[in-house]
Amino acid sequence: MIRLLVLLALLTAGLVVGPFLIGHKGYVLIALGHWTIEMSVISLGLMVFAAIIGFLLLEWLVKRLLTLATGSRQWLGSWGERRRRKAFSQGLIALEENDLGEAQRQLAKVDSDHFSGLDLLLAAQAAMRAGQLETAKQKWTQALTYSSCALAARLHLTELALGQNNPKQALSLLNELDDKHQNHPQVAALWSRALADAGKWQVLREKLRTWKKLLGREATEKWMLRAARGILAEVASKEGANQLKAYWQKLPRSVRQDPAYQAAYIEQLLAQRMDSDAEGLLVDWQKKGPHPVLLPLLRELKMPNPVRAIRALESWLKTDEKNAELLSVLGQLAMHSGDLRLAEKALSKALHLRPDGAQSQYDRLRLAHVKELQQDDKAALTLYKQNLS
Repeated sequence: MIRLLVLLALLTAGLVVGPFLIGHKGYVLIALGHWTIEMSVISLGLMVFAAIIGFLLLEWLVKRLLTLATGSRQWLGSWGERRRRKAFSQGLIALEENDLGEAQRQLAKVDSDHFSGLDLLLAAQAAMRAGQLETAKQKWTQALTYSSCALAARLHLTELALGQNNPKQALSLLNELDDKHQNHPQVAALWSRALADAGKWQVLREKLRTWKKLLGREATEKWMLRAARGILAEVASKEGANQLKAYWQKLPRSVRQDPAYQAAYIEQLLAQRMDSDAEGLLVDWQKKGPHPVLLPLLRELKMPNPVRAIRALESWLKTDEKNAELLSVLGQLAMHSGDLRLAEKALSKALHLRPDGAQSQYDRLRLAHVKELQQDDKAALTLYKQNLS
């Protein structure tokens, strides 16, 4: 705009001054060595004006050429970006179609920086499916350098280490996580698994207290039971049954009231064939009603006369007579004690209430065994055939 205004000013000046110069052409002399140039003032003015116009046209042409050149580079860059995105899309589709070789070929064409390492996670997944564990490990290790993929990559590496029975490496990987990632549910689950595989039962028990919200009630109870089993099993294996009982009595009351610890303790008593002690504790600890963790342990009692346990089960059935699980437990307990009549009655009713499912198959096998003990081979064979079908 400034240049246009200058040109307009010169043109206006020429129109105004021009008439006054008519008849006063004057001249300009330029001497360069043996060369001399002579012209009128008007000619000089026209030449200067033409030179300015020429310079502006040259400037416009140069800018135009530069714009075209820059646009060409942008076009080439856009073409490269489209090529990378196409390879990424084709790799992802091939992975979904389980065409692992094609997925790896396409993902190898992708520049990881443009996808923040996401292609490395997909390539590692393809390698894992193909059984190429080292390749998968290499891809996940590369993905650690990208902040957006670091957590996912470290979780996969931890799972791989645990799958290869290397809990020490898994714990090392988890320790390297940032504090903000330590409160991730999947991290808590892997911590629990790694500590359990490493046999660090006391550490697992302490950490589970802070992971209840992350893991949920069911998972927390499962890992707490494993921790209790591990701790009590170590005591029983090293010091014996009497020391196990003494150790139990020394535990804090809050621990002895934990159903997970109670179940683990009962399991150790049963392993030592201290069934009478186990029966008394199972009945005492379930005075308010059957507990889902403790109830199944009544199946394992092998005593000639488990009066207290049978009495407890029958009292629960009075208030919940159609509870197939209670009937199943009663039937197995009676079978172990030699009360075949009670075992047959309870298992038959349990099968009537719960004819399908995995538990019904076990009940059918137990009832068949009871029939064999009663020397009713025909009925036993029929039950075995039903289970097979």
